[in-house]
Amino acid sequence: MKKLLGILSVGILLASCEKKTTVAVNLGDNNDSTATVKEFVVDSVRVNDSLVVSKNLTSVFNKQVLVFPSITNKTVLDSIYSNAMVKSSTYDAAGLKTALEQDMKQNFDKTKQDIKEFSPSFKQTWDDTSAMKVVSNNDNLLTLQYTGSGYTGGAHGYYFENYKTFDLQTNKVISQNDIFKNPNDPAWSAILMNHFTNKDQKEMLLVDKIPLNNNFYFDNQKITFVYNQYEVAAYAAGVVPISLKFSEIKDRLKPEFLKRLKLE
Repeated sequence: MKKLLGILSVGILLASCEKKTTVAVNLGDNNDSTATVKEFVVDSVRVNDSLVVSKNLTSVFNKQVLVFPSITNKTVLDSIYSNAMVKSSTYDAAGLKTALEQDMKQNFDKTKQDIKEFSPSFKQTWDDTSAMKVVSNNDNLLTLQYTGSGYTGGAHGYYFENYKTFDLQTNKVISQNDIFKNPNDPAWSAILMNHFTNKDQKEMLLVDKIPLNNNFYFDNQKITFVYNQYEVAAYAAGVVPISLKFSEIKDRLKPEFLKRLKLE
């Protein structure tokens, strides 16, 4: 019998997408008068491979992260990649590639250990997939999307969709406290409930109250809060987005935020 354990499929595929460019202002530290206007460059690194673990199990690893040569502030970079669950001493393409390859090795090693306790009785593919995407980059406000999915046996897999907005002028992450006068106001629950427009998802709610969270993205017209599986609704409901128009909640927004988005 052929030894299937530990056989690697075709070698690691490392791919870089086409570079996207836009104009970004003041990429240096806050209040740094020497900061210059630079072209904002975004590239990506992907590691994708599979491992035949046993006659019934194949493990697939497919992860992609963005690379930001224009961003040099370590605090911002640490925050960017913490959401992608990537640890690296450097955030250039080579460093991120190495980090993803190490992550893949650990993933495959764990799968080989796991099947010692549970071995599938029929053919299965376990996978670990994630990716990053630029949602917007306007006026030094960079919004990123982090998505991921996976399956390691059981009734079903998982999926998540997270967002993070970085203020590249102050080198900080935008939170609900930067946007709203009173994020803890109990009235927010009723406001969010009233804007829950998907009837099918609403029938699968698991909570009586929906709080504001820090998983959101926005433009100059509205803000959208994103709730992942089981956060407010059943697994079958999937990811739940709730959008609020700024024109309807303007009195609840901080003056500084209104000024930043030119909504005054």
